[in-house]
Amino acid sequence: MSWLNTASLKASLKLAWPISLQNTLITLLGMVDVMMVSHLGDAAVAAVGLGNRIQFVVLVIIMGLAWGVGILVAQYWGAQQQEKIRRTVLMGAFIGVFAMIPIVIAFFYFADDVIAIGSEDSEVIALGQSYLWITMPSLCLIAVIMVLENALRSINQVRLPMVLSAIAIAINIVLNYWLINGGLGIPALGVDGAALATTISRAIHLLILIYVLIKVLHPIVPHMDDIKLLSQKGPWWKLLKIVWPMMFSFGVWSLGTFVYQLIYGQMGTKELAVMSLLSPIEGMYISLFFGFASACAIMVGQKLGADQYDEAWVTARSFITLAPMVGLALGVLLYMAKAWVFIPFADLPAETLTLASDVFLIIGLGAWIKITNMTLAMGVLRAGGETKACLYIDIIGMWIVSIPLTYYCAFHLNLPLFWVALAAYSEEVTKSFLFLWRVLQKKWMRNLAKA
Repeated sequence: MSWLNTASLKASLKLAWPISLQNTLITLLGMVDVMMVSHLGDAAVAAVGLGNRIQFVVLVIIMGLAWGVGILVAQYWGAQQQEKIRRTVLMGAFIGVFAMIPIVIAFFYFADDVIAIGSEDSEVIALGQSYLWITMPSLCLIAVIMVLENALRSINQVRLPMVLSAIAIAINIVLNYWLINGGLGIPALGVDGAALATTISRAIHLLILIYVLIKVLHPIVPHMDDIKLLSQKGPWWKLLKIVWPMMFSFGVWSLGTFVYQLIYGQMGTKELAVMSLLSPIEGMYISLFFGFASACAIMVGQKLGADQYDEAWVTARSFITLAPMVGLALGVLLYMAKAWVFIPFADLPAETLTLASDVFLIIGLGAWIKITNMTLAMGVLRAGGETKACLYIDIIGMWIVSIPLTYYCAFHLNLPLFWVALAAYSEEVTKSFLFLWRVLQKKWMRNLAKA
C-alpha cells in the first residue's frame, strides 16, 4: 500500500475546497473591516482589530462545540444513524445559544474594561466598546449557524454552507461601505457602521440558512419527535463528553491569542495596529487549509464510524504528510506577493507599513507549522474523540512555553516587535512535536457511534 492514498486525497479535494473558500472569505471579511476603517487612523484600526480578537475568543469556544457536533455527526453518518444526527444538531444549537447569553450580557457591562486591558489609548477604548456593544448579541446567531454548518459538512454537503456564507459576506461588505461612509440619508457611522453591518449580515445569514434547510426538508433538520427525546440524559452526556474538552481547549487557545494581542497592545498603538493588520492576513492564509483539516476529520470520522480502522489510518497519514509541504510552498509564494498584499492598507502611516512588512516574513515562512498542527489536532486526533489530549497539549504549548516567553521578550528584554512575534511561534513548535507523538500512538482510532 502506498504511503499517500491518492483516492482519499482526490475525494478530499471535493470536500476541502468549498470549506477553505468559505473560511477564506470569512477571514477576508475581518481584513475588509480593518481596510474599510483604515482611513480613520491607527485608533480605528486598533479598535476594530481588538474588538474582532475579543469576539474571536468567544467564537472559537463555540467552534469547539460545533466541531464536536461535527465529529459525532460524521461518525453517525458512517454508521447510518440519521436520528442521532438530528438529535445531536438540536442539542448543539441549544448549548450554543444558552452558552452565549451570559457572555453577551457581561459585555454590556464590562466591554470598556476588557478593551482597556489591550490598550491604554482612550480613543481606542471608546471605539472598541461601542463596536462590541453592537456586535456581541449577534454571537447567539453565529452559534446556531456554526452548528448547522458543521453538521452539513460532516455529511459531505459542503457547497451549501459556502454559497450562503458568500451571500452573507457580500451583504456585509456592501453594508460596511454604506454605513461606515454614509449615504442615502444615513450619516457616516465610522466604526459603529462596521459593527452594525456585521450584526445585520449575521441575522440575514441565519434566516436564509434555516429557510433553505426547512424548504428542502433536509435530513439534519430536527423533527418534533427529536425534541421529545431531549429529556433523555444519555445523549446529552455523550455529546458533552466530546464537546466540553473541545470548547475548553478552543477557549484556552483563543484566550491565549487574546493575551498575545494584549502584549502587542501594551507595546504601543502602532504595534497593536500592525498585528491587527497582519492577523487577518495570516488567518486568511491558514483558512485556505481549514478545509484540508476539515476534510481529513470528516473522512477519518466516517471511516471510524464504519469500523474501517486501516482505511482511517491511511487517510490520516496522507493528510499529515502533505500538510507541511504544501503549507510551506504556499507560504513562500505569499511572502513573494507582499507588495500586492499590502496595497489595501496604503492609507496607513509609512512607519506602520514598514514594521508590518518586517513581521510579515514570519507569517510567510512560519505559518506552515500552524497548518501542520491544525491537521494533526483537528483533522486526526479530534476525529476520534481525542479531545482531552489536545486540551493538555494546547495548554503546554501556549500557556507554559509561548506566552511566558513572549511576555519576557516584550517587557524584560524590550525586543522589537519582530522578535516578540517570532517568540510567539514557540507555541507551534512545541505543539507540533506533542501532536505528532500522540497521532503515532493511534489511541485516537475509536468508533464513537457505538453505544
